[in-house]
Amino acid sequence: MSAIRTLIIDDDVAVAGIHHGFLLARGGFDVVAMAHTGQQGIDLAAELAPELVLLDIHLPDMSGLDVLQRLRGHRRPVDVLVITASRELDTVRGAMAGGVLHYLVKPFSSQALNERLDEYVMLRDELASGSAGPLDQASIDRLVAPSRRSAPAEPAQPPGQAALRLPKGLSRPTLDAVIEALKASAEDVSAAGLALQLGLSRVSARRYLEYLVVHGHARLTPRYGAAGRPENRYLWRR
Repeated sequence: MSAIRTLIIDDDVAVAGIHHGFLLARGGFDVVAMAHTGQQGIDLAAELAPELVLLDIHLPDMSGLDVLQRLRGHRRPVDVLVITASRELDTVRGAMAGGVLHYLVKPFSSQALNERLDEYVMLRDELASGSAGPLDQASIDRLVAPSRRSAPAEPAQPPGQAALRLPKGLSRPTLDAVIEALKASAEDVSAAGLALQLGLSRVSARRYLEYLVVHGHARLTPRYGAAGRPENRYLWRR
């Protein structure tokens, strides 16, 4: 099955970058765009027709619930996973009424997000392989149940704990080399600089760096310079 086209809507550039890096490291997802306002997210969803949206509730121009309502008005259906710090009952109920697949509360562990994504992938696989005929109650329950789950806050995995299994395409020796290079650097580094130092491609270096960010071992800091997109820099959490 082809990669799942994903749109990230989060007002925090660094957080959106972390989500992007997690999906990149995990594999199976193609981030088609990142939006930092509600209206930008709505416009990009209409233009790019993503299959999945990672949606924050607190946006500078409108509530994520308003974005959710607008997305539901599109002709092409889209799945939505809410990732937010908002814990208010009315907000959770509004998201559930809007048909979100999951409601994940910040802060959370990478394992919590990975479990939701695993469940989503299995749901898609079941829908793709299902028959065209009527569904029985058990099949309907399996399809509907994910949208009724609400995730409690979970502590992020602290540095020093054993890392989760590596995603496909990442190797332990290369990861160890990236870790050693980060530890040896007194300043933050870019993916391009680390790639040059270790003889990796820029994309590969970024995958390893984002993996370390997701698991709490490195910190991502966007550096703003001349006009254009900020450069992401990475620093080992000492």
